[in-house]
Amino acid sequence: MLEKGLIQIYTSDSDRFNFAPLGLALRAAGQKLRSRITCFFGHELMDGLPLAAEIFKPYLHVDASAHHLDARDEETLKTAVPGSFRSAAEACRGGDFDLVILNGAVSALGRGWICLEDVCRLMEDKPDHVELVLSGRGAPREILDRADLVTEMAVSGPSDVPWTESGPDAAYPVDVITGNGKGKTTYCLGKAMLASCMGFRSAFLQFMKFPQQYGEVMAIEKLPYLTIKSMGAGFLDPDAEGRQEKHRLAAKQAWEHCLREIFSLKYGLVALDEINTAGHYGLLNPRRVREMLFLKPRSVHLLLSGRNAHPDVIEAADTVLEMREIKHPYQKGIKARRGIEF
Repeated sequence: MLEKGLIQIYTSDSDRFNFAPLGLALRAAGQKLRSRITCFFGHELMDGLPLAAEIFKPYLHVDASAHHLDARDEETLKTAVPGSFRSAAEACRGGDFDLVILNGAVSALGRGWICLEDVCRLMEDKPDHVELVLSGRGAPREILDRADLVTEMAVSGPSDVPWTESGPDAAYPVDVITGNGKGKTTYCLGKAMLASCMGFRSAFLQFMKFPQQYGEVMAIEKLPYLTIKSMGAGFLDPDAEGRQEKHRLAAKQAWEHCLREIFSLKYGLVALDEINTAGHYGLLNPRRVREMLFLKPRSVHLLLSGRNAHPDVIEAADTVLEMREIKHPYQKGIKARRGIEF
């Protein structure tokens, strides 16, 4: 159980699906925290969510009624969403879950399918130990003011990849997830989890994290089609002159490993976690990364996360998702928490 549960908001000016809250649930499951997910709008990869719930049972519960909503049928959504919200709100107030995720609730609020007063009331009277996460387009000021963490996802590029495509002509894009806001790693975790549960062999390769039992590491060990490898060299002090050689060596070895995995054609999705950060600190040459993006197999979907993505890498990407920090718990002196931040 969390000692202190916060309120997180992931908003955007785009309708692009945000996988970050689902990545939070994956990490929480690894630390044996119980999560409940209600998704008010669908995505092709959402068909993998019931399998994830089965694998992580009893630490992940999915609202099946919301999962089967047809996003193309406005009348069905308009009728079903209020009931799904009431069920999620009841579960949150009941206190049986550590993490309650309402993915797309903010978008449903903007369409008038959920009442603003009901959302504000839920934010005010949730149990102290419950982490409440809401996402969607166009969060109003009334809920932003009540939140402890707010991240805005700015989208540059085309719509998300159509995962139903297959065969020799299928081409999967390069997505760069950058910015100073929270949600970059968890976006990649959420997407990789669902892709693996859909049968896409996926790899999650971490450049900056030292091998240890993070929540995502322990959770991913249970997923049959998702592998994770942490290849960092411990804490990086960018101001420590002459002490970066071990980090450069670790980054060089990680880069060589990533190239082998990407070009092996074993994987449909490869996430290079914190590779942008490694490039920013001079541990990798961003131009080499850019060259790889042009040469990578068409059948591999690449995710490159981390702050300060290099302009050359951004230019070569198909889509750039910038996670912008609007509000963060550290502004209140709240430190990282097991099962949420690691």
